Amino acid sequence: MNTPEPRSGVPEAAVTPADSHGAIDLSARAAAPTPEESAAPAGEGLHIPLITSTDEAGFQDVMSTSQAVPVILVMWSSRSLESKPTLAMLEDVTREHAGAFQLVEVDIDKAPQIAQAFQIQAVPTVVALVGGRPVPLFQGSAGKDQVVPVVSQILEAAAQMGITARIAVAAEDTVAPIPPEHEAPLAAEEEGRLDEAIALWERVVELNPRDEDAKSHLSRVRFAARAYGDHDASDPAARADALFAAGDAQAAFDVLLELLAATTDAEERDALRLRLLDLFRVAGSSPEVSKARTRLAMLLM
Repeated sequence: MNTPEPRSGVPEAAVTPADSHGAIDLSARAAAPTPEESAAPAGEGLHIPLITSTDEAGFQDVMSTSQAVPVILVMWSSRSLESKPTLAMLEDVTREHAGAFQLVEVDIDKAPQIAQAFQIQAVPTVVALVGGRPVPLFQGSAGKDQVVPVVSQILEAAAQMGITARIAVAAEDTVAPIPPEHEAPLAAEEEGRLDEAIALWERVVELNPRDEDAKSHLSRVRFAARAYGDHDASDPAARADALFAAGDAQAAFDVLLELLAATTDAEERDALRLRLLDLFRVAGSSPEVSKARTRLAMLLM
């Protein structure tokens, strides 16, 4: 995550207007919306999309929006492996803030003049627009835990400038849409075709190793297939699944960890490790998971 040097207030962006004919001119401040355009009934907000996309033709509208509510602009390309995870992460952050800012996505392959105006050197590049002023945020990949504090700083700076409007959002606007590649494995799950669902989720993870939701689904379905389907009663690890299904996660972890500690067979150890990781994902964050992860790491050293 490459970020500019911090400065007080809202810094001037390292962006200069492009000189070529017809290019986007970032030095031209968009006119502030009229009261009729920006006002909304009390308790509501601006009736604009929470997440949208733009090209050169719609860019001045984005600049105008930034006079009323902060805009975070993400410039991306389908040629960049880092772009899609960054888009997904920013969309998640946007939904969590529920109207505090608008996320605008720009495919630079379809909007080269915007890329030229911002002097894009790499994608993804993320810039905030506050009162028509561009503020560079970061280039390349970044974790959500890194981005959330940066967004908070932008919102604080916007409030100091009097840019405090919000976007009107409905409940469905704050729920992440189901990715198309998740639809088939989810359908297989709902219809009880667990083996097929496992194979489909494994394919999704293979194609996108950063898809944490798919990994969680895969872990959950593998556990369900073991615990509630036909299983080998002679398998000592099956007792862990029964304990976990009964709500005793700590005992389930202990069973698998003891089995792992007792064997030197590499294949068996790897199978037990993967089984533990499945249960960790299903259980989520908890003191029991944290304790078991620490012991697992020690056993694998």
